[in-house]
Amino acid sequence: MGTYPPRECGIATFNQDLLNSSQKLLGNEIQCKVAAMNFSPLDLFNYPSEVEWIINQNNKKEYKKLALRFNSDSEISGVMIQHEYGIYGGIDGKYILSFIDSYKKPLLVTLHTVLPSPSTHMKDVTERIINRANIIVVLTESSKSILEILYPKSKGKVYVIPHGIHFTAFSTTKKAKQKLKLNEDLSILSTFGLLSRGKGIEYVIKALPELIKTQPKLLYLILGQTHPIVKRDEGESYRNGLIELVTELKLENHVRFYDQYLSLSDLFTFLKATDIYISTSININQAVSGTLSYALGTGRAVVSTEFAQAKEIINKDSGILVPIKDSNAYARALKGLLSDKSELEKKHLNAYKQTRPMLWSNVAQKYSELLKQNILPTINFTHLNNMTDDFGLFQFAKLDKPSKEFGYTLDDNARALVICSWMTSDSYKYSESQILKYLLFIKRCQQDDGSFINYLDYLHKEATTQNSSEDLEDSSARAIWAVSEVMSNKKNTKLLRNIAKDIFLKALPVTRKLKHIRSSAFIIKSLAMVSTAYSEYRDELLALIIEHADLLIKEYKKNSIKSWNWFADYLGYNNAIIPESLLIAGNITHSKIYTEKGKASLTFLINKTFSSNRYIPIGHSFWYKNNRKRSNFDQQPEDPASMIMALSTAHKITNDENYLNLIGISFSWFLGNNSLQIPLYNDQNGGCYDGLHPDRINLNQGAESLVSYLLSRIAISKLNLYNNIDKIVEEHHEN
Repeated sequence: MGTYPPRECGIATFNQDLLNSSQKLLGNEIQCKVAAMNFSPLDLFNYPSEVEWIINQNNKKEYKKLALRFNSDSEISGVMIQHEYGIYGGIDGKYILSFIDSYKKPLLVTLHTVLPSPSTHMKDVTERIINRANIIVVLTESSKSILEILYPKSKGKVYVIPHGIHFTAFSTTKKAKQKLKLNEDLSILSTFGLLSRGKGIEYVIKALPELIKTQPKLLYLILGQTHPIVKRDEGESYRNGLIELVTELKLENHVRFYDQYLSLSDLFTFLKATDIYISTSININQAVSGTLSYALGTGRAVVSTEFAQAKEIINKDSGILVPIKDSNAYARALKGLLSDKSELEKKHLNAYKQTRPMLWSNVAQKYSELLKQNILPTINFTHLNNMTDDFGLFQFAKLDKPSKEFGYTLDDNARALVICSWMTSDSYKYSESQILKYLLFIKRCQQDDGSFINYLDYLHKEATTQNSSEDLEDSSARAIWAVSEVMSNKKNTKLLRNIAKDIFLKALPVTRKLKHIRSSAFIIKSLAMVSTAYSEYRDELLALIIEHADLLIKEYKKNSIKSWNWFADYLGYNNAIIPESLLIAGNITHSKIYTEKGKASLTFLINKTFSSNRYIPIGHSFWYKNNRKRSNFDQQPEDPASMIMALSTAHKITNDENYLNLIGISFSWFLGNNSLQIPLYNDQNGGCYDGLHPDRINLNQGAESLVSYLLSRIAISKLNLYNNIDKIVEEHHEN
């Protein structure tokens, strides 16, 4: 959505360039269509075929009508809005709110203008856009910083993708000057763009008399027609004022106006003929300039005023920054560059090299990756079913095939049971036989004293020797959590709930013996659910919750030193379950100490594992100890799953929406927003790769990674973060 050629507007050109490069990248996979903004019903543009809808930008009703149409159109998966306040109707473009308030699918908004001191009304409009958008793109780092300060709810949603540029081969100025019939000895300065009073061209013109004293062979080209909306309001008064200034300063032989909207090929010819491009904006808060991007991308040194984008992309190797409205500074900068032609040519080449990441092909790739990382995949149980036989879920896989020789674990089948129970609702009923299979697996692992074994072999379905050599506390606690989920979910059948209840009650005495911090955390989570669903056990279970929560508080006080607010002297695996459990304990017992320490430890963990827009779990190659080097690899899917569930609980208890943004970032780890920028989710079968190594992903798709992904995906659905309707692939392995 936005303006679109042939309407003459910078956003229109941006929209077309992004669409064309994206369509080239995506091929026939996705079709990109345009909803174009017209200034009034009288504008009768001959739009190209990709423009499917036309909106009168000043008709508020048309925005809502379009939103409702998009909601009902199954072929539309999402909308990208190119946002500039002036191209949407109403004060500060507020009519766009009529669209976003009614639209229900994923929304990406690119903010082309980001002001550090907006008016109260403009800030309100912007805030509503930010709160609704799933993804926000800005074009500079400074814009991102401003947004996150002014609009805290934008944190975790804001990404920086630069303004795109077209590919053109690097060349010297000689051939282009010949083509334009310009004297090769002339030093050509140029500025291009739609003219308006904010351009500041008059300050360059005033600098020329001093400059031509030492550079008499100089010509300044002012390229572009007056902005159509400006022309409607005031005609050519700004251009005429510039012409009068040129006459007054007797610069007729040194300034030339080209009053036309240049085609791309003509523009490149003029830029290639340019020795120094001058970016003249007098708006210090201007977030981005497409004209500046194009000039640098053509390989031209630049003298620019100190507005936001210029300060980020111009350095001493490609140009010079000057204060706004300072003609003397223009004169000094231009004189310095023109005095050494050899150095100027080096700056041309440097500008060209530095802007290669800004090519439209690269920009389209970044948008595409961002969309893939933020669009919720369909829930797909194919791999879960393929990894499960008549008895249970296999532990490991070789690529996407179960490695049956390694048998089964309680750990994995317990998590599979949670997934199935979560998927039981009014709108969708997961197969009772599949739920029963995982539930009976847990029952098979339970011993006479209520405890559990973790490992069963494939051939005999019997306990392996591994059970006697490993600590089984965490797997036992996870099994108790799983049966608690089943017995507490009234959407499950009475048969399932009763079997789960029998397992739980038999295991209840065991919960007092579990003393590890993670197993205590799972027990708290389990007991809280059951105490809410079964009032007859409430007092007994609350006492047990307090017992385990006190154990966690004891470990927290023992190990917390200065800035290390944690329950041990290291961070290991599945960390987030621990602060989550304290938040749950605080909520159900009304204990401030549990809640405070839960929030403090979760904040500590967030600070250790989030970097801007990315989640970086603790690496499993070695645990991260206080005052030691942090481990970044191998990263395991269990950790983002744990973080997502903890953040979901934190949001539910505190109503702090900042947790929602972090949930989206955590989930995007599976979709490619990770240290290697490689997706771990397999969209062909619904599986998940086993981990992230320093140089590659582990291509095996075992049970732990699979259930971790599915737990994360379903937790996201419960929150409805993505404002779209989830679809489910109903492929069950019935026996």
